[in-house]
Amino acid sequence: MLKIKTSNLKPGIKLGKDIYSYDSQLLLTNGSTITQEHLDNFARRNIEEVFILDESPRIKPEREFEDVYQDALEVVKSFMVGAMLGSPLDFQEIDKTVDLLREQAFDAIDLFRQMRLMKDKGEYLFTHSINVSLICMLLGRWLKCDQNTIRELGIAGLLHDLGKVFIENDILNKRGKLTEQEYEKIKKHTVLGYNFICQNPGMNLEVANAALMHHERVDGSGYPSGLKGQLNFYAAVVAVADVYDAITSAHSYADKRSPYSAAEILWQESFGKLDARITKVFYDKITNFYVGNKVLLSNKKEGIVIYVDPFQPTRPIVMVEDEFYNLALDRSITIQDIID
Repeated sequence: MLKIKTSNLKPGIKLGKDIYSYDSQLLLTNGSTITQEHLDNFARRNIEEVFILDESPRIKPEREFEDVYQDALEVVKSFMVGAMLGSPLDFQEIDKTVDLLREQAFDAIDLFRQMRLMKDKGEYLFTHSINVSLICMLLGRWLKCDQNTIRELGIAGLLHDLGKVFIENDILNKRGKLTEQEYEKIKKHTVLGYNFICQNPGMNLEVANAALMHHERVDGSGYPSGLKGQLNFYAAVVAVADVYDAITSAHSYADKRSPYSAAEILWQESFGKLDARITKVFYDKITNFYVGNKVLLSNKKEGIVIYVDPFQPTRPIVMVEDEFYNLALDRSITIQDIID
């Protein structure tokens, strides 16, 4: 599925998502073949962009997502436990795993859905590493990086939290707020991970720097060094992926929140903390996928997202049976989760 400007459309193309008017009226259904009359109607209603079905041939991954994910989990467990015991990293196995994951990252909409289904398949540290790797590679594609850089971003994502295996489990898995002393110990995972990666023959310095600097922030509020200004590119990409997956995952110190909440936080963080260009690309892309999502609202009602305001994409219009909720106007209601 592709998002395309209506000015570039021609009759005969099939629509990829339902189109609703600003007053929530269904104008055209998913799968409809666009005619010249439709194009004229789009122009009259100032509809500038629509989703269309991408019917170009794609290379389907040879293996199912869940199988690849489960295999990746075993590899991550193996090299993390090995690191804790002092064993060197097997970069050949890591490279192979990243290549398999990269094959799965061609369909962004399906990728985020599949990652949601995998959230409870393993320990958070392991699933988080895989998810960050996948998101990093997707971001690399969206940022138009070359294939080698995309691959290295995937490795950086897979290894970014390696240093956490050297943190005591009672701190790492503590439920509730950490003490100041405990938080200072957690913060050391970036240096510990960097040092361990650098000990391995064949290591990539950019990958090691991503492990070291993915918690640095543009305004100098991050750690371990409080660096200020433009961040290392690999670390900046990992930082965005890390924040998104951490917010949308359940772990010992926080409940998971919806991708809508994550998008809002990323938008706020783009002003002075995360790399603004990278964050905006990610924010713009993921909010394009919201229409058609089945969601759970904070009032416990389930509905379908039918319209996303490009200026307030995390506050869409949601249809619950025959009732419409405009979350941009009713700020008391939020989206708690995507449920399909």
